[in-house]
Amino acid sequence: MKKNTIPAEEINLFNWMEKAPAPKSGDETMLETVTEVAVKKVTQTPLMKQYFEMKKKHPDAILLFRVGDFYELFGEDAQDATKILGITLTSRANGKVDRIYLAGFPHHALDTYLPKLVRAGRRVAICEQLEDPKTTKKLVKRGIQ
Repeated sequence: MKKNTIPAEEINLFNWMEKAPAPKSGDETMLETVTEVAVKKVTQTPLMKQYFEMKKKHPDAILLFRVGDFYELFGEDAQDATKILGITLTSRANGKVDRIYLAGFPHHALDTYLPKLVRAGRRVAICEQLEDPKTTKKLVKRGIQ
């Protein structure tokens, strides 16, 4: 199957999905390919590298990425979730790259927000911290179980 590619310098993190060629019928690799292009542009921090590794495994799901006491959403997931959940969309600098969309909510509010995403017809992947941040000086291991 032919991969559609976009030069990394043409990707703006605010609309990287919009720059992708329209997927053709039966082209299951499209979202993964666009994610790979975004990773090349975004992977500046270890946290974002870890995020995109998880997103690549679940490209069709909204990824709730646990960071401390919050579930964070990035990029298009953040944009989609803010419309569904009524939470604030913001952006932040990401390493040496321009900016990336960001949204989040406290982990204890998962029971409130998860049903709203599911009722909206969205698949959701929850990426949890697999170790206590207090016990490591490195990036916390995360996984989707």
